[in-house]
Amino acid sequence: MRRIFRATVALGRPVGFAVAGWARYESLCLDWYLGAGRADAAVLVAGDQVRGYVLTCTDEAAFERWQRRSAAGFATWATGAALSPRLDPDARRFLQLRLRDGFAAWRSGGAHPMPAHVHVNVEPGFAPRVALELLAHADARVRAAGLPGWYGEVNAPTGRRARALERTVGEVVCRQPNHTLTWLAGRPVERLTVVRSVGPVTASSSAYGGGGPPYPNRQRNAP
Repeated sequence: MRRIFRATVALGRPVGFAVAGWARYESLCLDWYLGAGRADAAVLVAGDQVRGYVLTCTDEAAFERWQRRSAAGFATWATGAALSPRLDPDARRFLQLRLRDGFAAWRSGGAHPMPAHVHVNVEPGFAPRVALELLAHADARVRAAGLPGWYGEVNAPTGRRARALERTVGEVVCRQPNHTLTWLAGRPVERLTVVRSVGPVTASSSAYGGGGPPYPNRQRNAP
């Protein structure tokens, strides 16, 4: 899972330079879902390799409490690191832009469009089949929690992917510029917030049976 995160963090590619304290950033993005006692992460295996993962949160209040503490700690560290002349210029720029995007997200924060959220990440070359498998898992987790749907955020070059997302996932309800990825990609990138309804819980509504999640925090073989 962490391998795929690092390999795809910049629109399907690695950042391309070393960032001191990268583990802090990775922890901010992943640690909630991997915490002991939670079933918020699952991976999909094809050809004996993990090809994608899905992170599903059905307790927004608890997540936000954790995120506020973690984001404050990361921001304090990153502010100092971004000003350090000992850090590589690209690494400093990365941290400066992540702080800018984080502040913009905090300022625009309000009521969530759904009571659960989902992150899906797929190794390059294995979408869309793997992505659809992981979306089905997220739907099952959210439905089993008795919730009507979830929201997610997708980064894409400006003007692209919105229509495809609305055909395959759900309605795009918000667009915001992503300054970090715009810099890394060398072209405008926006963060799209998409909303997906999963419908009521029924015994036959999940491909995995009874709306329950398939092997959370464990590997599952792709068909």
